[in-house]
Amino acid sequence: MDFRKHLGLLTLLLVAVLAFYGRPVDACSCMPSHPQTHFAQADYVVQLRVIRKSDTIEPGKTTYKVQIKRTYKATPEARRMLRDNRLATPRDDGMCGVKLTIGKVYIVAGRIPTLNVCSYYKEYIKMTVPERHGFNGAYAKGNTCNITPCFGARCHSFRTHADECKWSPFGKCETDYSACMPHKEQTPNGVISRCRWRRTQLYRKCLSNP
Repeated sequence: MDFRKHLGLLTLLLVAVLAFYGRPVDACSCMPSHPQTHFAQADYVVQLRVIRKSDTIEPGKTTYKVQIKRTYKATPEARRMLRDNRLATPRDDGMCGVKLTIGKVYIVAGRIPTLNVCSYYKEYIKMTVPERHGFNGAYAKGNTCNITPCFGARCHSFRTHADECKWSPFGKCETDYSACMPHKEQTPNGVISRCRWRRTQLYRKCLSNP
């Protein structure tokens, strides 16, 4: 009994030490997501140019003045927020804030009310052609498909559901050059729709140049 008591106290002490010395950014850890998943889960997806920033409009936040060049999707609430052409993010890195560069063009897939490091934001010039096509409409066509993170050497060998594609967060080629799309398949019970990876020629080229 005394051993269990001391073990419990030791565990609490270890947790306290880790909390005290842990880096603030650890609180911002995010589950890795494919760009298509970001598109599906976002309240808004836009292409924008960063015009300027301010640290005085909202306490504790950096506010970016932006030019919305294109809106790919947006909920009614997100459209109202975007009318001011402003995006707010926590000012400190430890609070999951995002750093955008003035003058750069980004694709941003975010959730209201604030942008954070778990959102998708990437310079447009650094995106692959399939990524650009994905945000331009291909990802929307795969909105009935789920992309499930897959860890381990054998995880892809397990049978998947008809509405999902398994994805390794370490698979750069699948992330940058593929989309999960429904395909019609003939089965003994008739035609069904099953989600599969749609892989481009650039995907195969990526695989041959690791």
